[in-house]
Amino acid sequence: MPLCPEDGKTDDERTVLQFCSLWAKQDVDAMLEYFTPDGQYIDMPLPPRCGLAEIRAYIEGIFTAFTCEIETTRIASSDSVVFTERVDYLTRTDKAKPTVPLPVAGIFEMKDGKIWRWREYLDLRTAEEGLGLVVRSSGDMSDAG
Repeated sequence: MPLCPEDGKTDDERTVLQFCSLWAKQDVDAMLEYFTPDGQYIDMPLPPRCGLAEIRAYIEGIFTAFTCEIETTRIASSDSVVFTERVDYLTRTDKAKPTVPLPVAGIFEMKDGKIWRWREYLDLRTAEEGLGLVVRSSGDMSDAG
């Protein structure tokens, strides 16, 4: 059963669950409010996006190519670190391929109630092959063709 923000046991867990729920709405401005100004976002094995401008550019690039609905199945925390196990459902914006369920483990390091460092562990090849896209470190997406 997917977790809702109310299912979090700590403020940091609830914040992460709220943030994950925003992906379905594609509200980048609201998403960025969850980050510290010096935040980092890393989809392994891509390089880190550092600071709000780089994070914004990457997320906006994602949304030009596909949508993402996040189903968090497990969450745990220790001090200021929140661990998530999820399935991210990726759907091309042009609907050219079926939705891709992508298993993801996410680690969120929190500072003052906001996301400071966010690392995603996923199989990028599963996403690329399922979507028929090549994901570039800049956030640009192109048909695998």
